[in-house]
Parts: sequence; C-alpha cells; structure tokens
Amino acid sequence: MNNYDFTEKIFIEHRDKTLLVIIFIVFLLLLLRLGYLQIFRSKYYYTLSEHNRIRVLPTPSARGRIMDRNGMILVDNSPTYTVSIMPFEFPADSGLVEKLANLIDVSPDYIWKQYMKTKDIQYLPVKIKKRVDFQKINEIEEKSSEYPGVVYQVEPVRSYPFGKIAPHILGYVGEVSAAELRERYQEGIKAGDMVGKQGVERYFDNILRGKNGASFLEVRSNGEVVGPVKEYKDISPKNGADLILTIDMNMQKYLKFLSRWIPKGTIIAMNPRNGEILAAVSKPDFDQTIFSNPINDTTWAKLNNPETHPMLCRWYQGTYPPASPMKIMSAAAAVDENIASAYSHMEYPCLGAMQYGDRWFFCWHRSGHGYLDLLEAIAQSCDIYFYQVGARLGLDTWSDYAKKCFFGQPTGIELPHEAAGLVPDRNYYNNRYGRRGWGAGVALNLVIGQGELLTTPLQMAQFFAAIANGGTVWKPRIIKEIRPPLRYPRVFPPVERGKLPFSSEAIKTVVDGMIRTCNEKWATGYGAHMDDVVVAGKTGTAQNPHGADHAWFISFAPADNPEIVLVILVEAGGSGGAWTWLAKMFYDYYFHIWKFEES
Repeated sequence: MNNYDFTEKIFIEHRDKTLLVIIFIVFLLLLLRLGYLQIFRSKYYYTLSEHNRIRVLPTPSARGRIMDRNGMILVDNSPTYTVSIMPFEFPADSGLVEKLANLIDVSPDYIWKQYMKTKDIQYLPVKIKKRVDFQKINEIEEKSSEYPGVVYQVEPVRSYPFGKIAPHILGYVGEVSAAELRERYQEGIKAGDMVGKQGVERYFDNILRGKNGASFLEVRSNGEVVGPVKEYKDISPKNGADLILTIDMNMQKYLKFLSRWIPKGTIIAMNPRNGEILAAVSKPDFDQTIFSNPINDTTWAKLNNPETHPMLCRWYQGTYPPASPMKIMSAAAAVDENIASAYSHMEYPCLGAMQYGDRWFFCWHRSGHGYLDLLEAIAQSCDIYFYQVGARLGLDTWSDYAKKCFFGQPTGIELPHEAAGLVPDRNYYNNRYGRRGWGAGVALNLVIGQGELLTTPLQMAQFFAAIANGGTVWKPRIIKEIRPPLRYPRVFPPVERGKLPFSSEAIKTVVDGMIRTCNEKWATGYGAHMDDVVVAGKTGTAQNPHGADHAWFISFAPADNPEIVLVILVEAGGSGGAWTWLAKMFYDYYFHIWKFEES
C-alpha cells in the first residue's frame, strides 16, 4: 500500500473528528475577531456610528465690538448666513454640485476645490459661500433631502456704523491664510476662520475672536435633520471681549476733514499728560468696510499700489528724516552741555552758508539770518546756528542724547508692525562706510534732523509730548480698556517709559523758542498764531531724495499748560511753515468746539 492510500484511509476513519476540529478552529477565530471588535475596537466603531447619526455644527462666537473712549460703537457685528458642506455626508455627485453652484451663485469648480482640499476632515463643515440670501437658505431648508450634506449657519460679520473711519487704527478681518494657519495652529484656528489682519483687529485678535460653541443634530442616512440629540448638550459660544480705544470719534472725524488737504501724510493728536492717542489719520487710506464682502483682484491691486501704499499707516509705520523739529532736541542738549543758552550767540553769524572741513553747509535762508541767539535760531529755524551746535556736540554726544530720548526704538503702541526708525552712531558709520570713510561733519546734518536719521511721526509725538509736560516720556497708547463678557474690565493705565535727559532749564528754553516760533510775525510758524491761545511749535522741511521736500509742523497748546500735541507731516509738502494754518484750524476746533461738546 502506497503512502497516498494510507493517508486517505486515515482521513476516512477520522473524518468526523477532522471536520469538528476545523469547525472549532473557524468558530474560535470568529469569536476572537468578535471579541477584538467588541472590546478593543468598540470605541472606534461607536464613534463611527455616532458620526453617521450626529451632525456637529460649530456655533460661531460674536467678535468683540470696538468703541471709542466715550462708548460710541465703531465696529459691530451683523448676522449673515454661510452655506457649507459636510464632507462625510456630501455625495460629491456632479449633478448635486451643479445644482448647489447654481443656487448660491458660485463656480462648480470652486465647490470641487474646497471639497477636495478638506475632504479628509470628514466631520467639520467646509465653508462654500458667506452672506447668502435668506431665500436661498429657505430653499435649502425646505428641500434638505435634495441637498444632502449641505448645511447653513448664522455667522456674525463686521459692520461699521460710521462707515469709513480710522481704518489704519481699527484694521479689518479676513479669512485666515495658509501661512497664518501654520503660524497659529496651536490657537485652535481652522481653515475658513476669520482673523484680524491689521490695526487693533490684528493686535488684539485673540481677545476679540472669542471661542466657538457647537450644536448637535440627529440626522438620517439621507442627511435629513431629525432634531437635536437629546443625550448631548449644546456648547454655547463665548463671545469676544469689547475694546475701548483712546481715540475720540468726534476729533477723529475732524482730523479726517482736515486731511482732505493732504494727499500723502499724517496728522496725530495726542494727550501729552498720559500718552493717549486722541485721533490719528494716515493718507492715502482705504475703506475698511469693503472687507465685509469678498473683494476682487482689481480692488486688491489698488489697495497694494506700490506708489501710494494706502494700507501703510504712515504715522507709526512710516519713517522720515525729522528735519528741523530735531533742532529742539539738539538745542536742549546744547543748553545742558553748556554750548548755548537762551540768549547766547554762536561764533559765526548766519550768512547763508558755512564751511566745515572741505564741505560747505547751507542754510535754508540763503541770504542769511545774521547774528541770532538760541531762541531766535529756533524761531527762524536757522541751520547755520545749529551746524555750530552740532560741531561742538559731536556725533557721540548727539547720538547718546537721541537714544536717551527714545528715538531709534519702537514706542510700544498696541498696533502691529511698528517701525523703529534709526539713530546713526559711530558703529553705524564704521559698519557702513569703514573707519576712514566718513568724517565729523555727519553730526552737522544730524543735528538739524537730516542725514541718515529716521523717525516715525509717532516717535516725534512722544518726544514733543515729553517736552510739553516737562520731561516725562509716556508710552503712546491706543487702548483704554478691555471688557470681557461677564467679567471685570481690564483698564490700561498710563505707562511711563522714563524721563528726557534734559534739565528743567533746557526744556524751558526750547519751549520758549517754540512759543516764539508761533507768535512772532517774523518766525516760521506764525501761521498757527491764535489770539486767545498760546501755541508752541516747530516747523520743518525734510529733504526727500525721491521728490519734493516733506513738510513737518509739530506743536502743542496752551504753551503754559499743554493739553494737546499735534503732529502734521505732509509728504512732498514743501515748507513746514506752509502748513501751520492746518494746525490753527485744529486748535480753533479743539478749544472752541470740542472742549465744550465734551464737557
């Protein structure tokens, strides 16, 4: 008998037992598999079943409001409808896509793109279109079985009761970009969320944004909504905190009115006693209300015009040579360094030009001012007088004073991307030109606010506010208070950054010179003279390598007890003295109208 016959004989004799063993093994395997699924994978499959039965809809939180110092609402919220798709319910059928696209007036390709981009996030709604008409929402609701996986939500969007006002301060919101998602993913921000893009909307985005809630709906397999899920409790959204700004709405509107005469530039009104920004405009500006709706490529291109830069906030992001207003710092340094006093003359009279080394330095008044004392040199903005001050101060001493006056560093205002400016010193020139590539004459340009020196208008406001109040440097502030929902408000007190490095005598001397600037008929700032209010100021004309000179006029009033500091910068505006009338208009409004309205 061969081996095959022997094996067959054994199998036939034990056939029943063999089949029983095989059945037992199969049953054991099924039992083990069932136990594995029931014990180790139960949570997973329960979650899948719940996701098929339960639809989780995020409930958007309302973004915090933004108000002026008197509680006037500048930025509010209005309810709108947003249509989204739920990837795990959406069948991705071309017919459904076409039907939905026709209903809400979007491209089918856009729906496909949004679906493919987020289809892996199965259980979160993918936003397709915002601000959808109620009639279209009603059709989706009535014919929900024809639109499986299509949902809608009520979302708040930004509204502006006063329209276009203070756009660079308020900023705007927009859909989070891919770069922002990568940067802020730990904050819980998701694709499609709206975040602050500029101004206080961006700086305080986390505080304004709040926290979304969620609602739980039971749905059938075809996507039809049955009703709320009884065993789940909806999570209420937590609205964002309200912001109270330091700006005054009425003053802001008046500065906007004054800015109509400024094609490019800025105006700042600041309280010298605590650093509060009461109003500020930057021209050209933009209309932040347009961001409440989707904007097209043409509009976006205009907003990013490389010649006008309307999105640039010139008063804290723009840097300029400060020109003659920097003579106030140089004059105060000269007093404390015993180089000059109020009624002292320099060695050489102003004849319109002065030779220093192998270079000639010119005064703006080419026929010359003659012999002047320090107060007269400030009032007439004589360059020759201050060239001699610069020669005696020297670069090291001058740059040390400039840094102690907080130039060359951000002020710390609560707005994004503040410029720092530049205070050139010995290291700067050595690195840029080499140790033998520059001479002592650089101090002559710097002392009159020219050369490589760059400041922001806000830094100039901070400095002149300190001059006005006797030497205290207050941090400029745009935020007054934060009011979280159902919690105590957080009040922002004034912050003292330090003191000016000048004696009281030096500060009094330069203030006297500024008073002469605006109250002597022969002085450069006489256009700001008022009969009933003593204005102190300083004009400036900054050289501009790209065109006409920039015009500065910085002032405060009343001179004996200052309440307000005003900075005017006009790009390519020529002489600073040509814009003093604008300051006079502001002071007339401030002292004769605004103060009575506020009292």
